[in-house]
Amino acid sequence: MLHHLWQLSYESKTIDILRNSKYAIPLIQSVHLLGLTILLGVTVILNLRLLGIGMTSFRLPSLSAQLWNWARGGLFTMIISGFFVFLPDPARYAANRSFQIKMLILIAAIIYQFTIFKRAVRHDPSENKHSALIAILSLALWFGVGWAGRGIAFLG
Repeated sequence: MLHHLWQLSYESKTIDILRNSKYAIPLIQSVHLLGLTILLGVTVILNLRLLGIGMTSFRLPSLSAQLWNWARGGLFTMIISGFFVFLPDPARYAANRSFQIKMLILIAAIIYQFTIFKRAVRHDPSENKHSALIAILSLALWFGVGWAGRGIAFLG
């Protein structure tokens, strides 16, 4: 099944334009990093607030409500652009150990972000005795996605 998808990717004239363009992949990677930056920015702000560091004059549920759409937008941008980075050479990415680790951490981070973390930031941190643990795990997951992503180019 995957071999068939790889073959379609390598035979596609449209994807060939991406693969052979001098500027397409760097431009798409820039959009990918923009999405990651937006997502990480919101995540860091909400996690620091969850830890009681900074923005303490804002109630966490109110801050979360204002920033949550930015996080979703960053995630959406990151996923769509990441797909277009992957598409020109899927076999190389799929065989890359750092890419595999990145995808596993990304799935875990998304599930965590939209379940445990989302519930935690919708309440006052003082109501949850596990706020610090929730924030630290969230940061570790998202920064793990970024670090594994950098490993794709350098570690293989």
